[in-house]
Amino acid sequence: MFINYKKTLFFLFFAAGHFAVQAQQSTNSKPQMVGEGVISTTDFEFNFTTTQDSKLAFFSKALLPDWRRMSIMYSEQKNGKWQKPKLAPFSGQYRDADPFISPDQSTLVFISDRPSKYQKKKSDYSLWMVKAPFLKKQEPVLLEGDIYKNLVPLYPSLAANGNLYFSASDSTNDSDIYFARLEDGKYNHAQKLSFNTDKHRDLDPIVAPDESFVVFTSATRKGLGGSDLYVSFNNNGQWTEPINLGNGINSPSSEGQPGISGDGKKLYFASPRATAISDYAPREKPISNSKLKAELNSPVNGLPNIWEVSIEEVLKLKPSI
Repeated sequence: MFINYKKTLFFLFFAAGHFAVQAQQSTNSKPQMVGEGVISTTDFEFNFTTTQDSKLAFFSKALLPDWRRMSIMYSEQKNGKWQKPKLAPFSGQYRDADPFISPDQSTLVFISDRPSKYQKKKSDYSLWMVKAPFLKKQEPVLLEGDIYKNLVPLYPSLAANGNLYFSASDSTNDSDIYFARLEDGKYNHAQKLSFNTDKHRDLDPIVAPDESFVVFTSATRKGLGGSDLYVSFNNNGQWTEPINLGNGINSPSSEGQPGISGDGKKLYFASPRATAISDYAPREKPISNSKLKAELNSPVNGLPNIWEVSIEEVLKLKPSI
């Protein structure tokens, strides 16, 4: 989703058969901040993707307001705690973002404006991939196909069968969600999902491994805040009308850029939502410089953090057929 229209949408933030069984094992029904002070910090964080064992995560950081210096970070989890993030071995020179680890754990795909034969201008993104192990120093490989013919694909995710889902804007700046099948090593013939219309701008899709549903972001559908998360379920090849994930996940703030944990138990998303009730009253007494600094350096500073919630909160919205 990282093209010029982001400047006008500043607040638009953002194996298969066992998926549902695994999801039922989780009990977190309310969103929780991920790695407060380590993953979720005073910086601008977005995207979050993990390995199946949740021992390794990748996410993005950038400078606002113009999305400069976008880079992909990684963090390892040890003894249940996320460690200080570092630059991913394949990132740090170009504008890289939107990491996603494939369901079979073999591939990490992401967007980058590094030089590509598909670029029409230098700022265009292409889709790139690295193979596991992801912390090994390696050169990313370009994803090939005719999906670049009239589109700049963004926010990639892969189903277990290799189908690629992404969002892209057309010449009218309308953003829609597409999928493309892998054919002879290339992704060709991108098709819009059936619920897309020119009335709504939908972006940042994350697909379930078995393609049973897709979660995405929109600011133009009737929602609770600046942007909300929605889900559409796959009914024998037809996608249902999108459903707002509701005020248990969405808020008066902005939610977006979803992800699904490698074990299928959690939904991740980005949001600048606050964790405390707004308080404008005077303090009972003056505070010290160190306490003021701690307040100002809180992760709850108006920039997005990474949140997680049980995938059950998505699955329970599935309409009865």
